Amino acid sequence: MKKVILSLVMLLMATSMFAQEKDVPNPAKVRVPSGYQGFIEQGNTWHFDKNMPNSISLSTTHGFYFNGHIYAGIGLGVDFNNDRALVPFYTNLRYQFNNTRVVSPIISLRLGSYVGDGLGAYGDLAFGVRFASKRDFAVSAMVAGTYYDKINESYYDGYHHTQEARQISPSGISLRIGIEW
Repeated sequence: MKKVILSLVMLLMATSMFAQEKDVPNPAKVRVPSGYQGFIEQGNTWHFDKNMPNSISLSTTHGFYFNGHIYAGIGLGVDFNNDRALVPFYTNLRYQFNNTRVVSPIISLRLGSYVGDGLGAYGDLAFGVRFASKRDFAVSAMVAGTYYDKINESYYDGYHHTQEARQISPSGISLRIGIEW
């Protein structure tokens, strides 16, 4: 896991060194994000654990762009299905590669905790594309890997009618669509 994170950081640094723009005119007249920015994202999560049904997520994040590329904020979400609801609260770091272009790759990292059938750690790493407009508005599409601590649950075995304990892992892969204003 450490090698993957280190590789992603190295890739991000290398890409930002080569992607620096030198007073390139902005032909599309896209608004470069600055100051306060809010996000609302909706997604579908496919969980790795067969005992955890697929779920729908909804989240909102609020924070600031510091230089048009780097964003930091805090957020709150809900990830729910027929069996349970998990409520993550997190800090969000986001990097936008080409802030003067209509289409720009983005990377987002969320770290925090969740409340639901217990309390545990939450993490989310997402890669995607941002579609900017001439106004203070953009749409994004991202693929994310989401980590939740395992949940301890007790259930009744249908055959022996005894109560047993098991751990469920809500971690999975998700596809998210979002808007920012």
